[in-house]
Amino acid sequence: MIYKSIMLLTILLAGQMIIPSYAQAPEQLAPAESPFEHGFNDIKILDAYFGPAGQKIEVEPGDKNVPLTIVLSDVGTEDISGISGLLSLPAGFSGALATNGLIEADNTQTATAGQSFTLTFFVNIDNTINVHDYSGTVKVTYSRVRENGERNVFLDFNFKVTGKGVVNLKAANPFLDPASNNNMTIQISDAGTAPLNNVDVVIQRDQGTGATTDTNSLQGIVLDQNHWKVGTVQPGSSNTFSIQAFIPQSVAGQTIHAPFTVSYFDGQGNQVTTTRTVDFIVGPTSSVSIIKLSSPQYLLTGVMQNLTLGIENLSPSKISDISISITPNSNSLKILQDNKWFIQEIKPLEKTDLIIPIYADQSIEGQAVNYEVDTQYTKDGATVIEKQNFATYIRGVIDISLHDVGVTNIAGKQMIIGNVLNQGNVKAVFGQVTVSSVDNNIIKPSTQYIGDIDIDAPVPFNIPINSDTVPTGDQKIQVTLTWKDTLLQPHTITEVDTVSFGTPPVQSSNNVGINQLQIIILVAIAAGIGGIVFKVRKKKIVLEKKVEESS
Repeated sequence: MIYKSIMLLTILLAGQMIIPSYAQAPEQLAPAESPFEHGFNDIKILDAYFGPAGQKIEVEPGDKNVPLTIVLSDVGTEDISGISGLLSLPAGFSGALATNGLIEADNTQTATAGQSFTLTFFVNIDNTINVHDYSGTVKVTYSRVRENGERNVFLDFNFKVTGKGVVNLKAANPFLDPASNNNMTIQISDAGTAPLNNVDVVIQRDQGTGATTDTNSLQGIVLDQNHWKVGTVQPGSSNTFSIQAFIPQSVAGQTIHAPFTVSYFDGQGNQVTTTRTVDFIVGPTSSVSIIKLSSPQYLLTGVMQNLTLGIENLSPSKISDISISITPNSNSLKILQDNKWFIQEIKPLEKTDLIIPIYADQSIEGQAVNYEVDTQYTKDGATVIEKQNFATYIRGVIDISLHDVGVTNIAGKQMIIGNVLNQGNVKAVFGQVTVSSVDNNIIKPSTQYIGDIDIDAPVPFNIPINSDTVPTGDQKIQVTLTWKDTLLQPHTITEVDTVSFGTPPVQSSNNVGINQLQIIILVAIAAGIGGIVFKVRKKKIVLEKKVEESS
């Protein structure tokens, strides 16, 4: 009985302790979190790429000790310092300077609130890694300025193993024929692991005018274009582009080194420009033929002219009864007489010329015309028939002259003016005029760029006079005009003219004013004296008359 009473009392006391705790629980709950209070990190990740800070580079499997830069921003309200980072990357990536398997980076600078900063890690890329996108995690440890202790933040990011593009250029067929048109096919290939995007190729013309040597850089060669958009070249593949080129006879037996500039965008989006050289071998002049033909490099359009074709006997024996037939491959080029010529004989190692009147229509301007030459002759009692060909480039006529050179005043400035007249049938380009003194240095050299010189109307020029003193009187000046033709070959004409700047104006001064006043006073005094003398003489004459009358 006593035990039952003790148990009942124990249950009652426990109930009194438990029931109040449940009853008071609602009053002890913390208030709900305010919607205006947000927890956020002090650091935000902006970008991650291979390369040093501010410079993205291409990387490929097998690269060692390459920088991986992570760009972060202090988005908090306080400056932070003591920044360090630990990097976690997928399998196949390891730290070049790893300590206990960790990839670490330090930034000893202070990151200002609202500003960005970088952490650079040095990474090895295993050969087993593919060119692909990857993700990683960086742990950033830092301290707030004016706050004790360190804070940590874990940030995920994506990065890319781009691969590397490797540009190669070569000729599909490096052998060319002299004195003819050739189709040059260039192959551009990517031997790397990343695509070459938006490939743009430009051939660099050699503007030199020196004599050709055993290595020629496109000098004297006519190309139909110099710029190609190739598109995207994938890794391990190639694209091609073609050039129509006229190779003159003078380049026979030489090697042509053609320089190309290649521009493309790499896997990081950077534009890369590089230079490659493609070699071509020009075949020798035929050793079978004993007749050598020599022709001009170009003919003009829209004018009557003569084509001078040289025929040389290369053998030690004379050739006789020579019959030559020439047929151009274009209907727009006309031979203005029968296309057959007869030569009685050509002595050993001698040369003769054929003068062929022709007319080239303007429709073939900028093209090369091939001619087929059939030759029949007698040598050492035997009849020989040969077939050869040659080509000439057809270019327009540029006939430039200077007119109406003089001096004028424009907006209070004295200028040398004149007109440039092109009486040809195609325009000249890159024109500029230079004026200088001939006999002295009063007028200093001055140049004006006038651009294209078209055939429709004169192109004026007006060059301000560059002089320390104002020129006066007649002055001899030299006017030099330079321009380039359709092959971008430079031309210059020079003309000496005499221009008049007029006489210097009379300068007024106080002395001049004084001299003029003195002259006026002297004239007045002289006039007064003359009047007095006149009156005295008049009175004397009247008195003498009275004396005579009285006597």
